[in-house]
Amino acid sequence: MKSKKIIITLAIVALAAGVWYLWPAKAHKTHRKGVNTPATTVVATNPLEAIVTVRDIEETVDAAGFVRSVIYSDIKAEVSGKVERILVKDGQLVKKGDVLVELDPTLVKADEDEARRNVQLQGFNLEKATRDLKRVDVLRTKGFVSDREALDAKTAFEVIKLQLEIAQSRLDKASENLRKTILTAPHDGMISESNNLVVGAVVIGAQSINSGTLLMRVSDTSVLRVDVNLNEFAATRVELGREATITFDSIPSLTRKGKITFMAPFGTADAKVPDLRIFPSQVAFSAGDGVRPGISANVSVLVAREKKCVSVPVSGIFVEGNERIIYVKDENGEWDRRVVQLGLSDAGWTQVKKGVAPGETLSLVRPAQPR
Repeated sequence: MKSKKIIITLAIVALAAGVWYLWPAKAHKTHRKGVNTPATTVVATNPLEAIVTVRDIEETVDAAGFVRSVIYSDIKAEVSGKVERILVKDGQLVKKGDVLVELDPTLVKADEDEARRNVQLQGFNLEKATRDLKRVDVLRTKGFVSDREALDAKTAFEVIKLQLEIAQSRLDKASENLRKTILTAPHDGMISESNNLVVGAVVIGAQSINSGTLLMRVSDTSVLRVDVNLNEFAATRVELGREATITFDSIPSLTRKGKITFMAPFGTADAKVPDLRIFPSQVAFSAGDGVRPGISANVSVLVAREKKCVSVPVSGIFVEGNERIIYVKDENGEWDRRVVQLGLSDAGWTQVKKGVAPGETLSLVRPAQPR
């Protein structure tokens, strides 16, 4: 029985020591003495209360978007025709100059043959006009041809000469159109968006009156970017060249560093919220580690940092008109209403420049009867 009493006594002593060690007043006292205790070890026992701590605050501008290639080309035919051969498929890597698609050259080849024969015809006409002009010049010197006949022969020669030049231009155009039936890669990259292309399909050439049929896309995957829309408040806090941190929903463990390489100089209306102005921006980063165009990404840009500042949870700050209010527990356990001056904020904490001291306890809900 005596042993049992001793065990109970020791348990009570241990429990009292633990309460004394974890009691908030003790923690406040230690912090005020300047002991280098991490802020995360000073916690409130009541879930509706929090301890004012000293911590680093980093304010960021955050946005979400999608990854795409910095350099990409939409492959469209410049001439209309029927697809004869497809030499690549989605996901295939190609080099600059590799043949991607061949169109049926039959009709374009016929136009080239006709243009070539027309050049030959005009060439024969020019030879005849040259002989006629020489003969007229000889007869004119002998007085057998009038000046008017000589001038007519000269004009006929110049007309045939121009007709030959026009025919040659048409031949050059027809030859160029024949060359355009073979589509090649404009740069190194990866093929995408070619699944809907089939042999035998008729494609429309890209002309001034239409955009043409999209055959596929070649994307340079060595350098990627994230396209995001910044609201007007965020856009005023970042600038070109600012470093950004990029994370990916589909690759949670991966973090990449990038830079803002483009930001629209003028705001445009958001398609979903017309009253909201957005600034389309781009954040470039190096590729690799499984990052592919099309996946979603989150961009975070550090705009301000404050080290070892007095901080309180965001949920402990209340708005009353133009004032920011917190409620701090005094020595009697009553809630004291204070007007504070705030600084930077992150996802969960806000810097308090004036109005509260580290170690004090504040309420995370508005007290019923504050002082």
